[in-house]
Parts: sequence; structure tokens; C-alpha cells
Amino acid sequence: MIKHLFKLVWNRRRANFLMIMAIFFSFLVLFGTISVLVNSWQNYKKPLGFEPERIWYVNIQHYQTPKDEVRVISEQLVRKLQTLPEIEHVALASGNAAYSGWSNMMGLTRGNLQRGINNVTIQGGDFKSTMDLNVVEGRWFQDGDEFSNQNPMVITQDIKQFFFGNESAAGKKLKSGDKEFTVIGVIEAYRTNGELNSDAGTFMRVSSLADTSRWVENTLYLRMKPGVTSGIEEKLLKEAGSVATGWKLDVKYMDQMRASYMKENLTPLLIFAIICAFLILNVALGIFGVLWYNINKRYSEIGLRRALGATANQIYKQFLGEILVLATLGLVLGSFFAIQFVLLDVMGMQPEVYYYALGISIVMIYLLVIVCAFQPSRQAAAIHPALALHEE
Repeated sequence: MIKHLFKLVWNRRRANFLMIMAIFFSFLVLFGTISVLVNSWQNYKKPLGFEPERIWYVNIQHYQTPKDEVRVISEQLVRKLQTLPEIEHVALASGNAAYSGWSNMMGLTRGNLQRGINNVTIQGGDFKSTMDLNVVEGRWFQDGDEFSNQNPMVITQDIKQFFFGNESAAGKKLKSGDKEFTVIGVIEAYRTNGELNSDAGTFMRVSSLADTSRWVENTLYLRMKPGVTSGIEEKLLKEAGSVATGWKLDVKYMDQMRASYMKENLTPLLIFAIICAFLILNVALGIFGVLWYNINKRYSEIGLRRALGATANQIYKQFLGEILVLATLGLVLGSFFAIQFVLLDVMGMQPEVYYYALGISIVMIYLLVIVCAFQPSRQAAAIHPALALHEE
């Protein structure tokens, strides 16, 4: 039966070529769309490491203030903001904040393992409480760590898994160039690229404002108390300006930054999905139309087969089998190119994302052709042999 179906398809290869190409291109578009959607969904399910609500950023521009004065004023500014009743926690750290679109990558190595990782430098205040980070192993930074010659660091759990596997990371060493760091703790996550994007992981370290070998960080992280609204911004800037005279302070709200991020990332996905849906719809209509045309064109052939003893069920299976053979040929060709995405890592995703997308795309294409072939195949099976031969 299968050999007979392939022979029928081959005998009509010119007519079937366009259909195979339509299925092939539809499969590739569907595969690409589902790959992006699966990757985004898998990233979305991973822990973010913090809650965006009630977090404000204050970006600082020091202008021409002498460096020594910047250090003193920055320390005074942190202390001043800690006294405001509307603010729960304050921290001074590097500006590669979540949803900011900026990262500060540094390569870490251990033996033959190497990975570029986002680096956050904490310079004042209580960053852990401000961002509500969850320590799952070891400890957080404490007073004196900024002066330790062990260069203590805290890493995220995915970095720990990459370098140490299931071993304990606390007390282990990681290197960046000639500098060696000591892992003192592991936090669950701190994903600065957002929920929908892949993240290389983050490690954190501390430095002192008194350390003149390092620059002063320019971002304040504020955790506001529940119920505080943007109406407090004017008071915040006034109080901060009384200490940091002449500095420019730009306040941003993390929940608004997250909303903008989601809009920017979901809009292309939605547009791509709509285009894919229209393409699939056109292919479905094409399959339906071609089958309908073939049945009318092969009216006498169907009548002759019925007259020679073929049952309605056999006719139905024949036409359904032909379209499944066409779909299989298109999918084999499409799968060959799809596998190249995995081998060449074209879109920079995890291999399992491609495998999921490949399986889902194949199932969807088969379901599509079965649905499209259902009614025309039933029509062919319902043809009465005497009527077909009489009309012929």
C-alpha cells in the first residue's frame, strides 16, 4: 500500500512539487516560530531572583565633581536616603540593573571551563535586602569583605552548576585573568536580561568607597515601602539634591521598565506568530483546494476503482495516504534543514529547544494536512461507481 502511494505521488510529481515546497517552507517558518516561543517560555519559567515591584533606580551623573568629593558625597547620599520614611532599603551598585539593557561582562575560568558572566559591583548600602535576594548556599557579604585579599564573590546558582556541578561552591576559587576570587555564597538567581531572554548568570563582589583604585558606582537601588507611589519622587529628589548639590539624578521605576521590556519583546513575537498563522492558513487552503481539484479531475478513476471492488474506506485511505506522503516528503526535507539549526546553533538556543520545536512542528503539520484532507477524502469515498462511469 505504501509503495503504491509513493508511486501515485511520483506519477504526479510535477503537480505535487509545489505542494511539497509549500509544506516545506511552512514547516521551516513554523519551526522557527515555535523555537522562539519555546525558548521564551522556558526562560519565563526560570526564577528571576527578585520582584520588580517597589524597586526604583536613581542614575547619578557627577559631572565635574572631584573624585574624592564624589566618594564622600555618595556615602552621605546613601545615609540620607536611608533616613527617609518612605524608603525601606538603599544600595549603591553598578548600573547594569535589570531591564536597563546594559551589562558588564567578565570572563571567569576554572580549569578548562570558561564563561562570560555579568558582573555587579556593590559599593554601599544593603543590596541583598534591597533586591530581596535568596541565598541558597554559603553566606552574603559582611563588613570587612570589601578589604579582604581573598576577593570574596557571590554567584548565581546557574554559575555554580556550570563550574562546580553538584559540589558545594562555598570556599572554591574562580579566576578572571590573573585575579583569583573566592566564592562565599550562592544566590538563587539575578537575571538582569529579563524574563524572556537567556541569561549568562551573574556574580557579585563588593568594594569600598574609600578604595581609590576603583571608580564610584553611579546607580542607587531603592526598595520603597508598600503603598509609596511616584508622587514621592519630588521629595526624594529634593532630599537627595540637598546632599548631592549640582548632580543630576534620574529616577526610574523597575515595574515600568519591566512593562516596556515585555512590550518590546512580546510585540515581535506576536507579529511573527500572526505572519506564521496566515502562512499556515494559506497552505491549508491550498491543500484543501488541490485535493478538491484532484478528486474532480480523477472522478472516472475513482468510479472505476469502486466498480472493480474498492470500498469507500479504501478510497478514503488512498487520498488521505497520498497527502500524508506529500507531507512526509516535505517534512523530511524540512527536518534536514532544521537539524542544521541544532548543529550550527544558528539562534543561540539550548539544543532541547530545537528538539521540542521540531517535534511540535512535525505534529502540527501532520494534523494540518489530515484536517485539510478529511472532507475531500470523504467526498471521494462517497462517489457512486455507476454515476461516475455514466458521466464519463
